[in-house]
Amino acid sequence: MSQLIPQNPLEDPALEAYHDFLLRRSRRFTEELDRIIAHYGSLRAYANLHKDLGIHRVTNAAGQTRWRVREYLPCAEAVWLTTNRLNFQRHADYRFTRLENDIFELTLPEEALSHGVYLELRVLSRAARPESAGPESANPPLRRVPAFAQWVEQDPIVPAQWCARLWAPDTPYRFRHRRPRALVFPRIYEAHVGMAQPALTHKGESVGSYADFTGMILPRIKADGYTAVQLMGILEHPLYRSFGYQVSSYFAPSSRYGTPDQFRELVDTAHGLGLAVILDITHGHACPNTEQGLARYDGSTYFFSEKYNQWGTPSFDYSQEMTRRFLLSNCRYWLEEYRVDGFRFDAVGNMLYRDHGVDDDFSHVGRCFYGKDGLPRGDEPGELYLCLANALIHELAPHSTSIAEEFSGMPGLTCPPAQGGLGFDYRFAMGIPDYWGKCIEAPRDMGSLWHEMTNHRPYDRTISYVECHDQCINGDDAMIWRLLGDDMYASMSVFTDTWKVSRGLAFYRLMRLITLATADAGYLNFMGNEFGHPEWLDAEAYAHRQWHLAERADLKYAQLAAWDKAQLRDLVAAHLEDFQQAPLFRFIHEEKRLLAFERGRLLFAFNFHELDAQQDLAFAVTPGKYVEMLSSDETRFAGHGNLVVAPRPVEHFTRVLPQRQEQDVTLYLPPLVALVLRRED
Repeated sequence: MSQLIPQNPLEDPALEAYHDFLLRRSRRFTEELDRIIAHYGSLRAYANLHKDLGIHRVTNAAGQTRWRVREYLPCAEAVWLTTNRLNFQRHADYRFTRLENDIFELTLPEEALSHGVYLELRVLSRAARPESAGPESANPPLRRVPAFAQWVEQDPIVPAQWCARLWAPDTPYRFRHRRPRALVFPRIYEAHVGMAQPALTHKGESVGSYADFTGMILPRIKADGYTAVQLMGILEHPLYRSFGYQVSSYFAPSSRYGTPDQFRELVDTAHGLGLAVILDITHGHACPNTEQGLARYDGSTYFFSEKYNQWGTPSFDYSQEMTRRFLLSNCRYWLEEYRVDGFRFDAVGNMLYRDHGVDDDFSHVGRCFYGKDGLPRGDEPGELYLCLANALIHELAPHSTSIAEEFSGMPGLTCPPAQGGLGFDYRFAMGIPDYWGKCIEAPRDMGSLWHEMTNHRPYDRTISYVECHDQCINGDDAMIWRLLGDDMYASMSVFTDTWKVSRGLAFYRLMRLITLATADAGYLNFMGNEFGHPEWLDAEAYAHRQWHLAERADLKYAQLAAWDKAQLRDLVAAHLEDFQQAPLFRFIHEEKRLLAFERGRLLFAFNFHELDAQQDLAFAVTPGKYVEMLSSDETRFAGHGNLVVAPRPVEHFTRVLPQRQEQDVTLYLPPLVALVLRRED
């Protein structure tokens, strides 16, 4: 009797030695959720700090509309709200009153504040005051941007200065479109609003806008066959070249690109196009800036641990209940206020390990539970937070999507806590782009290719990609650049050809197809890579995308764009039921560099050899008639036309094999070419 395939980490015999860790994870989540429900009524009510803290209009017992401002400041002695109307000076009427549980509160008449007014806090901190401090001049109040500010702007004259503004328009934005249905085999387009600006309009240090992205980029994403857009750099951050990974204001969409309502319109328009919007959030660490962010917000470590991480930024301390509530409230806020459809959690490995997983290749699964010193390394409060976050996300929006960017291979990330997991929907297959980088440097064996493309535990749902932003920023080379180099500038005309460009484009097409065709549960592309964008991305000179290249019929960039669209629309979208089945290995030949597999009724055959064509390649498949669908060698895809799918496609009939259920199919495969066929009974 064959061994049953494990459905979760608790059923996995390879993890038997680590069951105690998995069971404790499950038990902690259950006990904490029970406690939250007993004390707060629900997880949703627990994640309400943004409703209780920050600035809100309220009605008092006398029926008067007032502004209520609350802040959580455990190490503060005194707090003031300052505004541009007060010339940012402290005023007695704007001093907060301390309540219980380290909450400070201020109430103001409705006319004291209005939409667009500039706001700052002045915080007199116990933690910042030396024991021998004398007068206040020796301990001046800290200048802070309110933690729950929903609109934060950079001073155009003094760029180091940031200030909150009150977002309270007379007419709130009204969403017109419903969220799309749950994603099935999501095709995700990773993008950065500011750096998606067209190169032809980029000047100096200009950045793109929400409005431009809504009007110009979203329709392109939809037309290319993607079903979700994953947005980087939305949460406000003072350092633009951090690409949004050093967040200062967790409740404010970046004002560099426009207003909060313009971001709402972006999300709403995406929904009207049937696109889900996934927000990239950093709940593992925050920016180190004090005046702009949460670091030492009240003079103390505040929500963070004493130890900074490998990036030199403060890491959240998940053992603090207020930290967990703050981050959970942040998830709820974006889901409810902006109707995003989920989150890609950045650097999950840094949240799972007390040592942040630094200097460890995690070559053995045991490294996920024990450090090099042999001691348990897990950050149990961090695990608990992630379990709670995923439970909350799916409670508030059942069709939402949560994705883990996690480097260690922690088992069970995409299983529920009751099964020893963390509750994510998907995890990124982060080893695949690293593998492709090695393949470009030197050929790899076909067995390792199949292994890397399909290597995941049966119960962990993964999203595959050739490259994401990590391979395309600040001078790092995208895969196409590693293949072609400077030839991208001189030899991409359809009227010229070189061996380097021909070979590079052929290999690039194969990379993208086999990554998509073997992807377990979804696929991701970074903006511009679908047409082989020739430049990296940074915060200044190259803070743009050359979209016009994909529209030039005389350039091979347009042909690469056509290849990407054909894969997503003609292949995946048209045969989605096949992509919901796992790839089935059929054939491999190391010396001839051949690989073939089925997926549902689809048959994929690859020839990775650079010189040798296969005239009569025969291998065993599921019996039936196979009809040619797509060839990577078609001239419309910058191929050479040696294998073209004709208007009346070629049909291949299988031949009986003795004592086999499978039957032989015979194909022709030119060098560096892939062929996709569909089985018809």
